[in-house]
Amino acid sequence: MTWRIEAHTLAVAETPGPEVFFQRAFGDWVEIAIHVFVLRSGDRTIVVDTGLIDGFEVLNERMRARKGARAGFRRLAGLEDVLDRSPDAVVLTSFGPYAAGGLPHLGEDVPVYVSSRGLDNLARSEEPALIHALPNDVLRRLSISGPVRDERTIFDGIRFVETGVHHPASAAVVVDTEDGPVAIADPVFVRANLVEGIALGAAEHAAGWFALVRRLAAACRGMIAIHDPDPVPVPVAAWHPSLRPQGEISAAC
Repeated sequence: MTWRIEAHTLAVAETPGPEVFFQRAFGDWVEIAIHVFVLRSGDRTIVVDTGLIDGFEVLNERMRARKGARAGFRRLAGLEDVLDRSPDAVVLTSFGPYAAGGLPHLGEDVPVYVSSRGLDNLARSEEPALIHALPNDVLRRLSISGPVRDERTIFDGIRFVETGVHHPASAAVVVDTEDGPVAIADPVFVRANLVEGIALGAAEHAAGWFALVRRLAAACRGMIAIHDPDPVPVPVAAWHPSLRPQGEISAAC
C-alpha cells in the first residue's frame, strides 16, 4: 500500500541556532515550523503529530525566559482546521508540547501509536531535568496510547521506528509513497541538517544522530525535515556526503 503525505503548518517559531545545529550558529536564530502530516491512502487517514497544547502562552513565557525574547510559538491553525474527519489513527514522533498537544481533541476511540521508551520515561524519567511538562489531559491521553518498541510496521506501508537522539520519546515514521519510502524523523529539524551534514544541537546523543540518518538513508528515498518551513522530501542524493548510504538504496523499510 502506498500513501500520500500532506503537510499542514500549524505554528511557526524562532529558536536559537545551537539548538538546531550542533556547536554552530551561536547568536543566530533559526526559523522553524510545527506541522501535522496527514497520510492518506484510499479512504484511510493517519495523522502524524497533533500540534500545540492549549494555553501555549505559558509555554512561550518559559521559552523566552530560557532562550531569549525572540523565542515562542505563533499559532496559525489547529488540528481541527486541517482534518475533514476523525482520523483512523495517530502517530506521535515525540511527546513535545508541539507534537502531542492536540491529543485531547481526538476521540478516545482513535488509536495513538507512540514510543515505548517514551512512555517508560514518563513513568520514570531517565533524566528529570529534561522532561517536558505536559498538561494533564495530554498525559492522560498518552497513558492509553499504544506503545511501539524498536521498529514495527503499524499499517501496511507505514513503519514506526524508535529513534531517541532528540528525546527518549523521539521516533521516525517511514511511509511508502509512489516515489519510494520517505522518512519523517523527529531528530531532523531542518533541511540544512541534511544537506550540510550537521547534527541536531538539542540532542541527547549527537553521535547517534549521524548513525540514525545513515540508517534511514539506507532504506529510504528521502526524508522530510520535521520542522523545516518547507516540509518536502529531501532526496538522498541531495544529502551531505557524510550522510549518504553506501551502495544502493533499499526499500527494506
